[in-house]
Amino acid sequence: MTTIGTLVNVNITLQSIEQLQNQANKLQLQVNTGLKSQDYSGLGGTAGQLTNLQSSVTQRQGFLDTISTVQTRIQESTSVISSIETAVSQFSENLPNGAFGTVPNDIQTQAKQVLQVVTDLLNSQDGNRYLFAGSNTTTAPVDNTGLPNPGTLTAGVSSAPPNGYYTGNDTIAQAKVDTATTVKYGVTADDPAFENAIRALNFLANLPAGSPSQTNATDIANVNTATTLINQSVTALQGLAGKLSLTSAQLNNLQTSHTNALNLTKTSIDNIETVDPATAITTLNQVETNLQASYSTISSLSQLSLVNYLKF
Repeated sequence: MTTIGTLVNVNITLQSIEQLQNQANKLQLQVNTGLKSQDYSGLGGTAGQLTNLQSSVTQRQGFLDTISTVQTRIQESTSVISSIETAVSQFSENLPNGAFGTVPNDIQTQAKQVLQVVTDLLNSQDGNRYLFAGSNTTTAPVDNTGLPNPGTLTAGVSSAPPNGYYTGNDTIAQAKVDTATTVKYGVTADDPAFENAIRALNFLANLPAGSPSQTNATDIANVNTATTLINQSVTALQGLAGKLSLTSAQLNNLQTSHTNALNLTKTSIDNIETVDPATAITTLNQVETNLQASYSTISSLSQLSLVNYLKF
């Protein structure tokens, strides 16, 4: 027969065993998974902090993905601009004196070739997206069939066909790369850096057969004007490339900042979510030892009777 006092002790010990078993199960799960808890409820007061940290990771990773995309587009745009600058610069080496060659219509042929090169480059795509079309990214931005013939040196040609070549719009591409930072990185094909070259090249490409003449004052003046426009274009193209380079440098700095912050945030998340395996195993061994001791206590208490109790 078990005494009332013994029964109380048994109940207390059973409660202790249940608590130890729950603790052991929790520790065993931590050892197996490396996580403190399988859900937020097991993290107590740190659950809200963990949610905020995870939200921060998602946001910063989004900024990093955007920066990566923008950097790729900047690199591709810079490459195109550099190629246009090379083509236009090489053509300008023949001006103005080379325009008055002994081979009839030679300058016209060269101008047409360079104009087509510039057109093709400005119609470059990033996947299915035209780089120099503003937000009208599904349409090739340059249609040189809309250029005037005969050409003009005094009027701009960046309007839409049939009076010009540009089929895009003036919406400059931009991207939000930080909570308070939006960068503009787009370049459109109607930029003066391109328009000056296209206007001069189109004029020279459509000169009448047998011209220009070095004895014709009007031809000389026109060739000089075309040369000035092309030289201005080269300078402006270098400026565009420099501007994109500065934007790229700004993005590099932001990328580094986001990456460092992201790594720190992930470390904080790990500190909240994960357990130290050695500590968890040591604690589990101690709990199992205490649990075994509790089992022994229950076994002893269950054998007590009034007779055995009175023997003490």
